[in-house]
Amino acid sequence: MNKQRFVVIDVETTGNSPKKGDKIIQIAAVVIENGQITERFSKYINPNQAIPPFIEQLTGISTEMVENELPFEAAAADIFHLLDGAYFVAHNIHFDLGFVRHELNEAGYQLPDCEVLDTVELSRIVFPEFEGYKLSELCEELHIVHDRPHRADSDAEVTGLIFLEILHKLRHLPLPTLKQLRRLSQHFISDLTLLLDSFIYENKPSANEGCVPYASFSIKQPEPPPEPAQMDSSVDLEMWTQKTEELLSEFVPRYEKRKGQLAMMNEVLDAFCNREHALIEAAPGIGKTIGYLVPAVLFAKSEQTPVIISTYSTLLQQQIMSKDLPLLERMFPWPIKAAILKGQSHYLCLRKFEHILHEEDDNYDAVLTKAQLLVWLTETETGDAAELNLPSGGRLLWDRMAYDEDSFLKKGDNSVTGFYERAKQKAKISDLIITNHALLLIDEGSNVKRLPDSGTMIIDEAHHFERAASEHLGRRASYIGLHTKLSRIGTLKEQGLLKRMRKLFHTYQLPADSFFDADEWVKHIQTESDAFFSSVHSFVKRRKPKDDLNRLVYSLNHKSQDRGLLMLTDGAERLCAMLDHLLDVFSVHEKLLHTKLDQMKSGAAFLAAEYVKCMKGLKEYRDTFSRLLFETDEKEAVWIEIDAKGAKNAVSIYAQPLEPGEMLADQFFARKKSVVLTSATLMVEQSFQFMIERLGLSDFYPRTKSIPSPFSYDDQMKVIIPTDMKSVKYDGEQDVIHHIARYIEIMSKEKQPKILVLFTSHDMLKKVYQELKLSMDISGIQLLGQGITGGSPGKLMKTFKAGSRAILLGTNHFWEGVDFPGDELSTVMIARLPFRPPDNPLHAAKCEFAKRKGKNPFQTVSLPEAVLTFRQGIGRLLRTAGDKGTIVLLDKRVKTAGYGRLFLEALPTASLLELTDTELEAYVGKTE
Repeated sequence: MNKQRFVVIDVETTGNSPKKGDKIIQIAAVVIENGQITERFSKYINPNQAIPPFIEQLTGISTEMVENELPFEAAAADIFHLLDGAYFVAHNIHFDLGFVRHELNEAGYQLPDCEVLDTVELSRIVFPEFEGYKLSELCEELHIVHDRPHRADSDAEVTGLIFLEILHKLRHLPLPTLKQLRRLSQHFISDLTLLLDSFIYENKPSANEGCVPYASFSIKQPEPPPEPAQMDSSVDLEMWTQKTEELLSEFVPRYEKRKGQLAMMNEVLDAFCNREHALIEAAPGIGKTIGYLVPAVLFAKSEQTPVIISTYSTLLQQQIMSKDLPLLERMFPWPIKAAILKGQSHYLCLRKFEHILHEEDDNYDAVLTKAQLLVWLTETETGDAAELNLPSGGRLLWDRMAYDEDSFLKKGDNSVTGFYERAKQKAKISDLIITNHALLLIDEGSNVKRLPDSGTMIIDEAHHFERAASEHLGRRASYIGLHTKLSRIGTLKEQGLLKRMRKLFHTYQLPADSFFDADEWVKHIQTESDAFFSSVHSFVKRRKPKDDLNRLVYSLNHKSQDRGLLMLTDGAERLCAMLDHLLDVFSVHEKLLHTKLDQMKSGAAFLAAEYVKCMKGLKEYRDTFSRLLFETDEKEAVWIEIDAKGAKNAVSIYAQPLEPGEMLADQFFARKKSVVLTSATLMVEQSFQFMIERLGLSDFYPRTKSIPSPFSYDDQMKVIIPTDMKSVKYDGEQDVIHHIARYIEIMSKEKQPKILVLFTSHDMLKKVYQELKLSMDISGIQLLGQGITGGSPGKLMKTFKAGSRAILLGTNHFWEGVDFPGDELSTVMIARLPFRPPDNPLHAAKCEFAKRKGKNPFQTVSLPEAVLTFRQGIGRLLRTAGDKGTIVLLDKRVKTAGYGRLFLEALPTASLLELTDTELEAYVGKTE
């Protein structure tokens, strides 16, 4: 290892392709020997062409800066000698290697025969839990200062420092892990084999400390099984309740007495003690999480029974565990045991991973995922997929390795308890069990209970609970879902389950001729499913011709005698019949397998179990598909969604119940002692009635309480309604789009604009973005558009927060559940009141159902939903006591429509300004 030499190269260029004439404008290198940087090299290069403006903006390197520099030929000899006999290391190796090779060839040199190492790939392997692998993201994670990004000398320097961290991590991996990585290394982009050999040869005993062997790899030493907290007697509820405020003032940093928080504690505790259900609307700023955690802990301790806390987002779960619970542990004199428990599919099954690890696999994403998991298993205590940043293809592999009922049936290494069993053991002896709405609902409807028995619960983010119930009770069948299952089964000419199972049948002397029938049916189903879903795609696209939208929907609630729909029904019947034929063959296979299971070795038994599971999944798909297309229920919404700009068969078919409250009443609330539901938005027109009805709580007469915010909204929030704003109804959509863009431009004149603009339509968002793009480029303000500028909503939010002057245009995701405290957000602009679009099939079916019941669908469905979403959008602005900001309402209906008063009454402030365009410009000018 000591004799190895690594040269870390970074280049800045005029474009992306040397073959198209793009040239290097700066090259830099750092040399690493004996674990440290020993040499640095950096040169500007004259490309003998103008540097494009966007490259100059990105790198800060202008044509004037390099016009007096020498061309690449002058540096070619130095670069050749630098690389000779060394590893070529770069961040995204293909880019830098391609340019250096091309430029050396042009200068009459041939690139030395270097081993190559890509720090993007290596970072993914050794840091599998990092959020991103760009240089800036890695520097942030590893606490490396990167002060001049997109300059070759700075980029090469930080890449070198990142590479040293990678070497250190690899060197200190346990020996079994290194050996398995070495076995996989032939499939990597990086030439890692010799390097891993050197680490294996010098393997340090300390590398194996804290880890234990499991089969052919290593895992982190599991903690001893948890023991129940020893309590001499139950907690005196009354005494500790009286002491709560004193404890908060003593142990909470910078504690300020909040009447709302204390009121919430009392309300939660009263509901628990009186065995009542309750709805508590807790406005921002009262300290809601501590407001329910304190009574939950006291009640759990006093009753010696767990309290379950369910959230919609994983972010809140982590906040409770890492931030709030340590505070409570300091407050009270006894240990507080808490555990997060998720569904089985979130946890890795070690036995399955061992089998899949040794499968021959030349799929790059699969190999990369295996490598990531090998490293991760030396660090993880939970085995939870949420810790990982897997490649796109890694998700399919995870589905094969995740826990399921089969994980408990196989004999294996009993010396190590699996991750899911550990999580369940921890939950079993916990005071607080933190889970999510989905698992909570799945557990209620399942014979196999995941959660410990508890009749006392807190549902946080409760405004999502009805939606979670609808999704849980709903059904979905998609082309990709069927295609994934068929690909896993494969044909006799492909490396899938069918070919491997036929070989297994021969090995155990079982009749295997029926595999030829199965092979034929798989091929028929592949052809028929392609044809069917392509027909559905065309059918929807013809009836919903919107060229500028990706997602198009078509409701199946009113099945007409449309000839196209009748033809689709014929295709669906053929597809179901073919699936039935394949499943008949499988039924024969399953009976034969049962006769030999006791004789099978573990690898064969694992393969047989995968085959059985895959075929059972196919049967579930067939049943769901048939119900969606051939069974009608007036209490369900059924619809088709297509990706209009995606593959021609990118189709999904959905069904969801219109009133999940009925199920919640009978199967959930009726079985619980006390459920407290809380959120910042549960009321419409100062009443809980809408939410009580939607959640099925009417017959339970729940307690209700609204706790106001301690924020001084009149001082902290200003609401502006531009009086010159156009109306869609009277002026047309194009005028409205133009005016929205104009008002965003006016607000962007703030000193440090951080503006969130909320839309209800991606089409309108896109058109406003196009109107704004040029002016924002000129003014130097970063313009981000959901679904336009790339990246997930999470990445968009991170980029927005990091910028000093930025505008983010967002749709449904950004109306709720995102926090921008302090100066991360100055203004929220609401482009349109958040009524669901009329072509939303679930909403349309709810309205139709309400109409059949003699209700006014607008008053009982559309309006209350819109007001709740509006309140969520307004709530994005002020998240802490020191925040200040402006709301701009751009929908004229808040003043012109009769229902507009409900939205104005939902505002938490009376500071409302109606301004002309001139007055608005003057107002913004004063705030600069």
